[in-house]
Amino acid sequence: MPRKGLTKEAVIDASIQLIQQQGNGAFSLNELARVLDIRPASLYNHIESVQELTAALGCRIADMIKQAELEAIAGKKGQDALFALCDAYRSFARRHIGLYKVLMGMQKDKSACTPEAFREMTMPIMQVLSDYDITPHDRMHWQRILRAMMHGFITHEYAGGFLSFSVDSDETYRMAVSAMASGLRAAEEACKK
Repeated sequence: MPRKGLTKEAVIDASIQLIQQQGNGAFSLNELARVLDIRPASLYNHIESVQELTAALGCRIADMIKQAELEAIAGKKGQDALFALCDAYRSFARRHIGLYKVLMGMQKDKSACTPEAFREMTMPIMQVLSDYDITPHDRMHWQRILRAMMHGFITHEYAGGFLSFSVDSDETYRMAVSAMASGLRAAEEACKK
């Protein structure tokens, strides 16, 4: 019988908290059950399977990123929105690196989190890119370039790839976003020809 008051949402909330506290590598159903003060087998009264929990976690994390980005770009346009979006994405990954790693690890696993959740997560990016006068086809390429730049930077930063040099990584990130903005302006000019 399910524990009174415990819901699937509460299980997801507890999972999110555990990953943030212990990292995604240390997360386990046994630890989750201990935190929720139930037997591990009792988790299945609230979730159908580990895959269902993983999918729900992925969808929740994708939505958290989307909401952080939407909040950051609210009322902004063009380059201001681009910088705000990139800062929000990096800030989320830095504050929630365990959650970020969980999400990035499931992008190819279509059973883990629906492709729709990942498409929704790119919605703020597409919104920012819609401020630029480029074709819809080019916009799709630019969202990939932007996502690759942000993720690549975060991956190198987290792995310590920037520690060998005493140059400020925040300045490097601003330069990378500036390069994106310059590229988008050049793409606009190319579309006018």
